[in-house]
Amino acid sequence: MRCRQQADCSSDDSDGSNIESCFDTEDEESDPDTNPTDVDTDVEGDDEADISWLLDEDKDHPPEYYLNQEDEFNESEFMNEDYSDNSTLLLDFIEDRWHRYCQYVGKDPDQTIRVISLRLLNSFFDWVLNQRRGKGGRKLHGVKSSSTLCTYWKVFRLVYEGAAGSKINAKLNRQMHRVLKKLVKKHGLSTQKREKTAMYIEDLVEVLQTNLTTTKKRYSHGRHRMQIALFHHLAGFSANRPQALLNLCYRHIVVTLLRDPEGGPHRILLEFTYEFTKQYLGMKDAAAHEEASNTFPIPEVIYDPSLVLSPHIILLGLILADGAFAAPNLTCAEQLSKLDIRPGCNQLPLLLLPEKADIPVFRKSIKTLYGWEISPDQPLPYSTLLPCTKKLGVLTGFPQITRPYCLRYGAGNAFNQSGSCHVPRIIFQARNADCSCIGDVSDALQNLMMQHADMRTFVKHYLPRRVTADTAAIVRGLKPQHTLMRAACRMSRWINPDRPQELTKEQSLSVNQHPRIRRLIAQREKWKRRPQGKATEQPGYRALSREIVNERQRQRCALLKQVQERWDQEHPVNEVELQLSGHKFSKDVKTTLELSDEMPPIQKRLVETIMTRNTAISAVAAYCKFEEGGARPHRKSSTRRASPTLAEEASPQSIAAAVEKQVLSAAMLSVYKEKRPTICFVYLGERTLELNKRVYSFASSGDLSKHFKRKHLSNGKAGQRFECKVCRMSLEHKMHLQNHALKIHRTVS
Repeated sequence: MRCRQQADCSSDDSDGSNIESCFDTEDEESDPDTNPTDVDTDVEGDDEADISWLLDEDKDHPPEYYLNQEDEFNESEFMNEDYSDNSTLLLDFIEDRWHRYCQYVGKDPDQTIRVISLRLLNSFFDWVLNQRRGKGGRKLHGVKSSSTLCTYWKVFRLVYEGAAGSKINAKLNRQMHRVLKKLVKKHGLSTQKREKTAMYIEDLVEVLQTNLTTTKKRYSHGRHRMQIALFHHLAGFSANRPQALLNLCYRHIVVTLLRDPEGGPHRILLEFTYEFTKQYLGMKDAAAHEEASNTFPIPEVIYDPSLVLSPHIILLGLILADGAFAAPNLTCAEQLSKLDIRPGCNQLPLLLLPEKADIPVFRKSIKTLYGWEISPDQPLPYSTLLPCTKKLGVLTGFPQITRPYCLRYGAGNAFNQSGSCHVPRIIFQARNADCSCIGDVSDALQNLMMQHADMRTFVKHYLPRRVTADTAAIVRGLKPQHTLMRAACRMSRWINPDRPQELTKEQSLSVNQHPRIRRLIAQREKWKRRPQGKATEQPGYRALSREIVNERQRQRCALLKQVQERWDQEHPVNEVELQLSGHKFSKDVKTTLELSDEMPPIQKRLVETIMTRNTAISAVAAYCKFEEGGARPHRKSSTRRASPTLAEEASPQSIAAAVEKQVLSAAMLSVYKEKRPTICFVYLGERTLELNKRVYSFASSGDLSKHFKRKHLSNGKAGQRFECKVCRMSLEHKMHLQNHALKIHRTVS
C-alpha cells in the first residue's frame, strides 16, 4: 500500500509569501491586557528569584535534540504520492495484473517495467482484456467499455512512474493511444459513455414509499430500512458523495428548536456538517489537517403534505432509538412538542451526548448468538448500500440501474436549474449571455456544495446528456412547458407495475438445462461415485458445487434480462392492440402507501403513522430495534407454528396481551419439560424479537438442532462469554453453552 502524505498547503495561485503571512504579526495590534507574552516588570527586585521557575519552563531543547531529529528523519515517508483509498486499490489492482502477466510470460516484473516498449504494452493490455478468471478462480465481469481501458492505461502510467522514477515519454504516450484504439476494435468494447441517470424528487418519493412498504426486500435489521431512507433523504437534498454520508457521525449533527421569524410554530432545525469530502481548490486549511467541510441546515416543514420526504422523522427516530439526547428525560417524540423557547432567545439547542460523538449514524448489522444486531460503532459499508439501492430501484419499477450517485446527479441538476426561469444556467453560459434570472443557488454555492473547482466539472461529469429544456418553445418564442418537460426526463416516467421484476418458478428451473450447468452437474456426480471418503468433504466436490451455484445465478440474471428486453419490445405493441380492440384499463392502481398482509405488525404501524410527526418518530424509533432477519428462508410446507400470530389476532389490546403471556408461558414450559423440544430457548429468551420468532416451533427436534448449530453456535467467537436469558445464567464458553442446552433444555448439538 502506498503511504499517504499531508495535503499540500499551497495552491496553484499562491506563493511563499502566503505561507509567511500566516506567521507575520507586525501589522497586528495586540491587547496589553491579554497578550500572553507580556511580563509584568513592575515588581520588586527581591521577587525576581521567585519567578525563576517560570523562566526554566521556557528553556529550549539542547542542540543534540535537533541533531538527533535530523539523523532519524525518514524522507521516504514524504516522497510517495498522496492517493485516496479507492485510487490506491486501483493502483494495487494494475500492479497485481502486471506481476501476474510477467509471471505468465516468464519475465521479471521489476526489470521489465524499466525497459517498457510499445509492443510490450500492447501484449500486456491484450492479456488483461482476455482475462476471464481472477483470484481463487472467480469469474470476472471483464472489461466492457473503452473508458475502462483508458483508465487502466492512466493508472499504469502512475505505476510505471513509481517503479521507474520517471514519467513515460510523450512519444510513447501518443503511440499508445493508437494502440488502445486498436484494442477497442479487436475486443469489441463499447465507446458509449454510461448514462448519468438523475433521480429527481418525484422519483425519490416513489423509492421511499417502496422502501417503506415492500416485503420483497427484507433487511437483516429494521434499522437498516430506516438508514436507507435517511441516506436517500440526505443524498437527495445535499448532493453529497455517498461515502461522505456514510461517514456521518453524531458530532457532525446539530439539532435545534428554532423560533419562526414569521410567528409560526417553532421549527426543528437539523444541521449536517460533512467533513469527509474531497479536498479541492488548494484550501489552506488542509495544511493544518482540517478537511474541507460543508454545513447543510435543513429546517422542518410545518404541515408537510408528505412526511415520507422528511429527514427529521427518520433522524429523530434514530437518535431516540440510540438514546443520544443529552437531556436524560427527552426519550420520546411527544416530549418534543412540549418544548418552548425562552423569551428573548431565538433557539433552544437539543444537545447530543458527548460520548456518542464518534458513533456513526449509519451502522452495519452483525450476526450474534441471538440473531442480527446493529453494531455499536462500525459504519455501514458502501458494499452494503449499493445492492440495496439497486434492489429498491428494481422493486420501484425503474428500468434504469439505480445507484447512489443518481441522487447526487438529481440534486446537482436541481441546484443548477434553481433559477426562476427554470432553464439550466449552463445554456446561457454557453452563449456568453447575461441571464436576468437569479436563482437560490449561485454557481459559487453550487461548486461549494458539490465540492467542484468550477462549473466545468459539473458539465463534463454530472449534467445529463438528455436536454431538459423545451428548446422548441424557446426558439419559437413560446412559453416553455416546464411541467411536461420535467415529466419527460424523470425516472418515474418509465415505471410500469407489470414489467417483470423476477423470474417465475418455471423460468428459474429452466436454467438447469443450460449445457454448462448440465456438464458441471455431471462432473459433480462423478465425485459421488469415488471411493475416497465422503464426497461432500472433498475440496473438488465443494468447488464444483460452488461453481454450479454461481453459474445458475449468472444464467438467471441473463435470462431475466432477456425476459425484460423482450417484454419492453412486445408489451407496447400488445397494449396498443388491446386498446384498439376495446379493452378498458383497471382503475385499481397503487398510488399511495398501502398495507400488505405480509407485513409484520410493527411495519404496519410504521406505514399507518407516517403522516403524523410525533407518532411517526416513535414508530421509527421502535422499528430501529426490530430484527427483520434478512432474506426469508425457504421452509417446507410441513413446518408448523406453535400458536396464532399477533397479526392474526383480532381481539382488543388487553386480550392480545393476555394471549401473548399465555403463549410465552406455554413455550417456556416446553423448553424445560419436553423430552425433545422444538422451540429454540435462545430465541425465546430474546425479548427484542417479535413474538412469532420467539415461540416458533420447528417441524422436528432435528430441525431445531440444525438451527441451533447454524444460527447460534457458528456465530460464537473464541473466548466469548454467553448467556441463557431464559435461565438468567452466565455461560463461560461455547462448550458450556452446548452442555447447558443439552442438560437443561434438551437441545442436542
